[in-house]
Amino acid sequence: MEMKQYEVIVVGGGHGGVEASLAAARLGKKTAMFTLYLDTIAMMSCNPSIGGPGKSNLVAEMDILGGEMGRHTDKFNLQLKHLNESKGPAARITRGQADKYLYRTEMRKLLEHTDNLEIIQDCVDEIIVEDGKVKGIITRLGIKYYAQCVVLATGTFLKGKIVIGDVAYSAGRQGENSAEKLSDSLREHGITIERYQTATPPRLDKRSIDFSKMKELKGEEHPRYFSIFTDKERNNVVPTWLTYTTEKTIEVAKEMLQYSPIVSGIIKTHGPRHCPSLDRKVINFPDKSNHQIFLELESAESEEVYVNGLTTAMPPFAQEAMMRTIAGLENARVMRYGYAVEYDYAPAAQLYPSLESKKVEGLYFAGQINGTSGYEEAACQGFIAGVNAARKADGKEPVIIDRSEGYIGVLIDDIIHKKTPEPYRVLPSRSEYRLTLRFDNAFMRLFTKAKEIGILSSEKLDYLENSIKIVNDEIARLKEISVPMVQANALLEKLGSDQKLTKGVKIGDLLKIKEVTYDSLKDITEISDYPGFIKNQIETMIKYEIFIQRENEQIEKFKRLEEVRIPADFDFSEVKGISNIARCGLEEIKPLSIGEASRISGVTGNDIALLVGYLK
Repeated sequence: MEMKQYEVIVVGGGHGGVEASLAAARLGKKTAMFTLYLDTIAMMSCNPSIGGPGKSNLVAEMDILGGEMGRHTDKFNLQLKHLNESKGPAARITRGQADKYLYRTEMRKLLEHTDNLEIIQDCVDEIIVEDGKVKGIITRLGIKYYAQCVVLATGTFLKGKIVIGDVAYSAGRQGENSAEKLSDSLREHGITIERYQTATPPRLDKRSIDFSKMKELKGEEHPRYFSIFTDKERNNVVPTWLTYTTEKTIEVAKEMLQYSPIVSGIIKTHGPRHCPSLDRKVINFPDKSNHQIFLELESAESEEVYVNGLTTAMPPFAQEAMMRTIAGLENARVMRYGYAVEYDYAPAAQLYPSLESKKVEGLYFAGQINGTSGYEEAACQGFIAGVNAARKADGKEPVIIDRSEGYIGVLIDDIIHKKTPEPYRVLPSRSEYRLTLRFDNAFMRLFTKAKEIGILSSEKLDYLENSIKIVNDEIARLKEISVPMVQANALLEKLGSDQKLTKGVKIGDLLKIKEVTYDSLKDITEISDYPGFIKNQIETMIKYEIFIQRENEQIEKFKRLEEVRIPADFDFSEVKGISNIARCGLEEIKPLSIGEASRISGVTGNDIALLVGYLK
C-alpha cells in the first residue's frame, strides 16, 4: 500500500474539526479530516443555538479571521434574535437558532468542495510519535496516515459512555460508536487524560405539543448578523415557544430523583455548571418551581422539537412523568429521550497558547478534548489549531490572540491557566476587557490578525480596512464640527430628551447624550448612509469614549506584563519564597511571560513580585 502523506491531519468532524480542516486547507495545506461517520459532520448534538453571551463574540471574531461558523449560521437558520438591547454595548449580542439539518448537510457539501481537503470515514486508534514529534495516525482499519501536524478535535467520543437512568453503554453520541483506543495512545505518550460529562434533553414530536398554552417568540427580520459579510433582504422568523416548569414538575422530579444517575452514582463526573440538568436544578434550588423551558424546532425539514431547559438523564418513565406536568406538554410524544455522555479529555494546561501540545511537537488539541463545552468554544479552538498547524507545516511562528484582543484569547488563556471543576464555557464575566471585546467591533480589533493569517480574500480585507478608516475619520470629523446651542436644543427636544444645553457644543459631545443617535444627526450636519455596523461603531465609540479609554489604559498595563519574558528552560525551584502551590502551577504550565504566570491558579501577587525580582 502506498504511503498516505498529508501536511495536516484533523481528527474529528464536529465544529472544532470542521473549522480546523477548513482553515488548514484554505491556507494551502494538503489536509485530511477523519470522522467516525460522514453523515454527522457538523452535527449539532445538543441545542440548535449559535451565539449568546460571550459566544456571539467568538463567532464574530472567527468571521473576521476567516472562520465559517458565522456566515454558515446566517445562511441556514430558523431565526436570529437580538438580546440585551436595553443594556450597554458590551452586553448586546445576537442568538441564532440554526436549522440543524441544513447546517450539517450544507457544511458537508462545503467541505467536500474545498480545495486541498479530503474527508475520510474511519476511527483513529493511535498517534504515531517519533523523537517527541507527531508523525501521523493509525486507524481502526490498520491504515497509517502521515502528516507534519495532527489536530485532535474528538468531542465526546473518547471512551464515550451513554447513560439513561440505570442503562449505560459505549457511544460518543446516542446511536454512534465511541473511539475506545485513542486516549490510551495519548497516555502512552505522556499526555494526562481525565473525564467529564455532559447531557442533553429529550426531543418531542411537534404535532403532539399544545402551543396555545405557551408564549410564542419570533426572531428579527433584520437582525445583526454574525458575519459582517452577510447580505440578506430579510431573515427567517420561525418562532420558538416559552413555557415553565410548575410546582407539580418539581414535586414529580423530587419523587424521581432516586432514579437519577447523578444521585445513584452511575454518573460520578462533572457536567457544565452553566447548563445544569433538571435533576441538578431540583437538588441545588429545591424551592424554585418556575424554571424556563424553551421549545425550539430542530429543522424546517423535521417535526422534531428540542426542549431547552429540560436536560436530564433520568430513565424514560421519569422523563415522561415530568413532562406531563408542564403546560403544553401534557400529551407530548418523545422522539428521543434525554441522556448523559461521559468522555475522556486532556486538561489544557498541557498546551501552549497556540494549542500545540507541550508533550508532543506538532500535535494540536481543540474543543471538548480540552475540557470545554459548546459549539462556539469548540469551533474557535479548531480554527486557531488549524491555522497554527498550517503555519507550523510552513515553518512560521504561531498566531496568538491574547485576552485583551478577543474572547478567543480569553477562552484559550483561561483553559490553560485556570482550572475549573466542570467543562469550561465562555462568559462575559470571564473577560476583564468586556467593553473593548464587543460583539460589534471584531472587525476593528482583529483586522491585523486577519491579515497575518491570510485566509480572507484581498477584496474582503480591503473592505474591512476601508470600513475602519471610515469609522475613525467620521469620529474625528464629528469632534471638530460645532453646533449652536439653539440648534442643539431643538434636536434634543425633538428626540424627547430632558437635557438642555447652555452653550454650543461639538457634535461629538452631542452624540454622547443618550437619546441622540448617529442617524438623528442629519438634522444638524450632513451624514452618509453607511452600513449599520459602521454607524453603530461610530456611535458606540463616541458615547462610551471615556470608559473605552480607561479600559485601554488597563490593556496597556497588561501588555507590559506580557512583554516581560521568562526563558523556556527557567527553573522555578530556584526562586526562594514563593508558595508551594504557586511553584507547582508554574512548573506545570511553564509560563513564557510574567503576565502569563500571574494568571495561573494559586499564583499570588507576592509570588509574582518574587519572580520578577529574581529575573531582574
